Amino acid sequence: MGSLQFLKADVDVGATNANVVIAALKKDTIPDLERQYGVKISFGGARADERDTLGDMLTGLVLALFLIYIVLAWVFASYTWPVAVMFTIPFGLTGAVLGHLVMDRDLTILSLFGLFGLSGIVINNSIVLLSFYKGFREQGIAPKEAIIEAACQRLRAVLLTSMTTIAGLTPILFEESLQAQFLIPMAISIVFGLALGTLLILFVVPSMILMLENLGAIVTGKKRST
Repeated sequence: MGSLQFLKADVDVGATNANVVIAALKKDTIPDLERQYGVKISFGGARADERDTLGDMLTGLVLALFLIYIVLAWVFASYTWPVAVMFTIPFGLTGAVLGHLVMDRDLTILSLFGLFGLSGIVINNSIVLLSFYKGFREQGIAPKEAIIEAACQRLRAVLLTSMTTIAGLTPILFEESLQAQFLIPMAISIVFGLALGTLLILFVVPSMILMLENLGAIVTGKKRST
């Protein structure tokens, strides 16, 4: 009987990644091998661990969003304001995806880790803005004037928070060492997502707050009229 031989190779992360290699094998090589030799080929090891990780991350994402909503609703004493804050998360994720396209990088597990961190940073900036808005509303200022004043006063704080984070992570994007190749996708998610998320915090969040305030006034007016 012939002896079994196991071959091992490493992926050049500077040129491709394991997902691309596996996809190419599934499309071109594995079907031919299964037909020719009558075998069934499946992926285990790191690939199976990756599937488990993605499942755990999805569960963690749902739980995190729920807890974020509960905390924001408690802090702002409102069920609608947290919606305006969390509305920036999908747009921040859009910025991260666009960043991968611009940098010509594939999404990896570390990219998803970066998205988790990005969500926290974007929400933190939104809280800074809405905290001032809440204070102005408690002083009796009208919603439109209050949100404009809050955006003007917290413009520098939001920009500084975002710019310092982006500046600190930007050198990683252009690092060519092998060790940095694993961190670049995570840095791309945070840098590009935060850049787009900052613009949304300054424009979209105020608009969402005014829309929610107007909607609440309409609903309240209808209740009073009945």
